[in-house]
Amino acid sequence: MNRSMNGLMNDGSFLSARDISFRWRQDQPLLEDISLDVARGQTLAILGPNGAGKTTLLSILSGRLSPRAGSISLNRRSLNSYSARERSQLIAFLPQLEKLAFNYRVMDFVLMGRTPRMEVLALPGLEDEEAALQALSLCKLDSFSMRNIGELSGGEFQLVRIARCLAQGASILILDEPASMLDPAHSRHIADVLASLADSGITIIYTTHDIELGLFLGGEALILSGGMIQWSGPAEGLHNTEILTRTYGISFSNKEIPSAF
Repeated sequence: MNRSMNGLMNDGSFLSARDISFRWRQDQPLLEDISLDVARGQTLAILGPNGAGKTTLLSILSGRLSPRAGSISLNRRSLNSYSARERSQLIAFLPQLEKLAFNYRVMDFVLMGRTPRMEVLALPGLEDEEAALQALSLCKLDSFSMRNIGELSGGEFQLVRIARCLAQGASILILDEPASMLDPAHSRHIADVLASLADSGITIIYTTHDIELGLFLGGEALILSGGMIQWSGPAEGLHNTEILTRTYGISFSNKEIPSAF
């Protein structure tokens, strides 16, 4: 992949952003001139300090939020030309936080991911149930289908949320901190699931504060800070302590310590 100062560039791009800018308030720019390309089947980690605009960038790339300037294209077609249903068939988005109004059964919750594939007001059919069960199986949650969400731990619920994204049948997963606030075992489990999905050709774009996760999943990475892409390249470049020190304003050093990955 060829790299530029303000993004990742690849002529075989699948999802592309060009000169993206965004601000919540006129006097407070959050993102400025962000350009990047994501190839089909690529894994891209987005890192950076709190408030850097990582979640906002994911929302723009998924079509949930419109940039103030610039453009997004998917399959060389403007993202805003897709209907919400069309986008949902191509892109599955996992928000960082999610509150539920009801104590859904796991199977019913995962079946919600099938909504973009179903006719309006239709009930899930055999194909939808098979897709949901397959998604649960990929996340190693075969025995969870009849349990209620309220019975699950935080790590188990995160895996179920990922299963819902998989049931959607999208070719792009956009995940906001998929392994945050989890114990090492659940973090590793989610990392293994994401690695398996990446190996199967799913395009994965995710934010994380966990440098080890970025190194484990590999692919490409970028560091967002000050509203701009400060660094981009192969994920193994996250070993560069100079880049990390400059980004986060604290000293980094490489040491061998136990890792969940």
